[in-house]
Order: sequence, then structure tokens, then C-alpha cells
Amino acid sequence: MTAEIEPQVFRLVACRELLESHPQSLRIREQVEALEEAMPARPGVVVSFCRTIIETTCKTILTDRGAAVDGAWEGQKLVSECMKYLKLGSNEDGQDDARLRTGTESLVRGLNQIVQGIVQIRNVHGSAAHGADAYSPLLNSGYAEILARATDAVVGLLFKSHLALAEAEPLSRFEYRTHGDFDEFIDAGYGPFEILDVWLSASEALYATDFEAYRAALIQFRQEAEHGEQPVAEGEGDE
Repeated sequence: MTAEIEPQVFRLVACRELLESHPQSLRIREQVEALEEAMPARPGVVVSFCRTIIETTCKTILTDRGAAVDGAWEGQKLVSECMKYLKLGSNEDGQDDARLRTGTESLVRGLNQIVQGIVQIRNVHGSAAHGADAYSPLLNSGYAEILARATDAVVGLLFKSHLALAEAEPLSRFEYRTHGDFDEFIDAGYGPFEILDVWLSASEALYATDFEAYRAALIQFRQEAEHGEQPVAEGEGDE
């Protein structure tokens, strides 16, 4: 008897990495899972979520970086705004590379064309297309998969670049314990301390009560480490 072959589960790899970085983002998770579940039977749903995921990713990046987001911005405009913060065209040492910059500019134009194509197809074949005839033929599932893979590629480039920069330039929004080495540095110099029989760590208390002070100290910590200096907490070594 021939064993049944289980259908392959469709997954957006880069989008899944975004979910791991923002586990609290139920909206992103809902969008990614809805797209994955719709493949290949509901191509209209897939196309609709392609645009939504790109826009949500861009808004997440801009918010992480403390940038104002205009509610009227869509697809291409959101990608262009994100690019201003991602410093594409620089080497690992932070130095600008003219040839890399030229290639990156071409890449950005290509990304915007991809996004434009996704929006145009979504407006005609998406499940929420305006004024679609109830008997209009469905989009071929092959096109839906191509659009989904393209969406995943766009998300991957934007979000991985975003996270790479966050190592040196702490974001305006991030979870506690994202920078574990800094938390250990703070905790080694201060605390822990007890309040009503509850022991609190200094790093978590600072993060929770004054995030801007926490972030400012984190930036100084990163800058000192970058210049080869050994950071020293003010309370470290106190008797």
C-alpha cells in the first residue's frame, strides 16, 4: 500500500523571524498565519495579506525607531521612509561604500516596483478588491505564491537590516532583555534590592520606570564598548 504524502506546509521564513523578534505583536502573527493558511486554496486572501504584511512591517520598523508615521502612507511610501533609517550601502564597519550605495539604490527601486506590483494585483484580484464581480475568475495560485515569496523577500531585507542596525543604535522601542549584556552590566553594579519581600533587579526596574534613562545608558554603554573602553557602572565597587 502506497503511503500517503502529507501536503507541504507553506511558510514565510523571513516573516517568521519577525514574529520571533516581536512575539507580543498579535497583529503581525495574525496576518502571517492567515496568509500561510490561505495557500494555495485562497489566492485572493494571499494577495490581500501580501500588501498588509509589508505595510505593517514598515510601520513596525518606523515605530521601533521613533519615527512619526502618517496614517495615509501606503506601500511604496512606507518602504521609502523605512529606507531612510536602514543605512543600506554601508559596510560592516559603518563606512559608506559608493559602489554598494549605487547597487542599493537600484535594489530600493526594485523593491518599490515589487510593492507596486503587489498593490496593483491586490486591487484587482485580492479578496477585498473594490467592486469585484462575484463571478470573476480567481487568481492562479502560482501567481499568489510568487507574490507571497516576493513579500517575504521584502520583509526579510527590511527587517534584517533593521535588526542589524539595532545592535549599535538601540531602538526607541524594544523588549527588556533584548540587550542582555547591558542588563548584566547594570545588575553587577547595582542591586538587587528588596521591596515588600520582593527582590527586584536594577536593570528591570530602570527599564520599567524610566525607559529613556535606560536607553541613554545603553547607548553610552555601546559607544564605550565600540571605542574599546571598559564600561564601569557608578555603583560598581562601592562598599
